[in-house]
Amino acid sequence: MKKIYSFLFLCAGVMLFASCLSVAPTSISRNGSLEGYRYFYVTPTAERTSIKGDTWGNKNGTYGSTTSNSVNPADLIAGYLMGRGYVRVPEVKAENADQTMIINYGDGNNREGFWSERAITVTMQILNGKTNDLIVVCKAEEKGGDEAVATRLAIEKALNEIFLGVR
Repeated sequence: MKKIYSFLFLCAGVMLFASCLSVAPTSISRNGSLEGYRYFYVTPTAERTSIKGDTWGNKNGTYGSTTSNSVNPADLIAGYLMGRGYVRVPEVKAENADQTMIINYGDGNNREGFWSERAITVTMQILNGKTNDLIVVCKAEEKGGDEAVATRLAIEKALNEIFLGVR
């Protein structure tokens, strides 16, 4: 009997640890410096919304609840950069294009782990506003309770890596 309990405990442990999500290391490629930039333009993005729901019931009735969480990557990126003293511009103008960086955002590799934990990979590009040359590209992955939280954490991780030591 003791061997059966040990075996079941071992199986439960293996299942628990095998289903945990691990995140990939952050990768960054720098083709130039971010020094000298004062302005930024963020390519518009769609809002990412996560909705979770649950229902349960007993002899008195059926009950349910839902929660939602959302994030707009462009707004998150803009808030980060404005907090660092950069000026957001609605478009790239010729007179300040050499001091303007263009930020592109993309996400992918959306994975689900045990207990609905999510992992998302985001990729950010920073281009020179005048020449459209690639200055920096960063890929970061993070996990969270839902897609919106994982996206927020991955964006913050990428931005912290990109702007490490700048300004």
